[in-house]
Amino acid sequence: MANIDAVIVGAGAGTRLGLSVPKAFADLCGKPIVYYSLRTFVNHPAVDRTILVVPLVMMDEALSVINSYGDLADRVRIVAGGAERWESVRNGCCVAEGEWVLVHDAARPFVSNMVIDTVLEKRDKFDCVITATPVADTIRTIGEEGRCGGTVDRSTLMRVGTPQLFRRERLIPAFELIKEMPSAPTDEAALFERLGIGVGYSWGDAMNFKITDKADLETARAIIARKAADA
Repeated sequence: MANIDAVIVGAGAGTRLGLSVPKAFADLCGKPIVYYSLRTFVNHPAVDRTILVVPLVMMDEALSVINSYGDLADRVRIVAGGAERWESVRNGCCVAEGEWVLVHDAARPFVSNMVIDTVLEKRDKFDCVITATPVADTIRTIGEEGRCGGTVDRSTLMRVGTPQLFRRERLIPAFELIKEMPSAPTDEAALFERLGIGVGYSWGDAMNFKITDKADLETARAIIARKAADA
């Protein structure tokens, strides 16, 4: 069976949260945000290696924090990130060894085995698979002079999330394409599209949201508190 590695990208600054530490290490009910997704990936039966990408200045501290949790100690490799997200992803993928790599945002703490399994099921059809959720809101374009534009058919739209699955031998050289692009891609699937490689999708879970601002963080805390109360 093909080896599968997970690269958790935790090099973001967390500016919108007003933090002095990278967002991945912000407190979420007594543990860093990244703890929750790491726990899921290191315990998933299909994942062989888990790699965490952090800012260079956080390397030693990140190792200390991760190894302070018995269920993560010595099970996560720490790698230095780059100035931009794609550089961090590349650095993580370059030390991975698996035929496949799952790339996940550290700021999505509620990823589940079900979401991971659903992505992995598509690897016999695609070399790249993204996680997606349907768009629930009505979407309009922006018109002129403060007016709304037309309504967009939301049945043709999806929200893109992570994890995203890539055949590693095709992803590594694809990073070279960024030199030819006017701006860095928002995700690595865009590189595959540029190469004309089909990108598949699997439906994820709305609970697997990304913590971006303080409201998201409060929502995440409420979810964990509710789960603890129900346990």
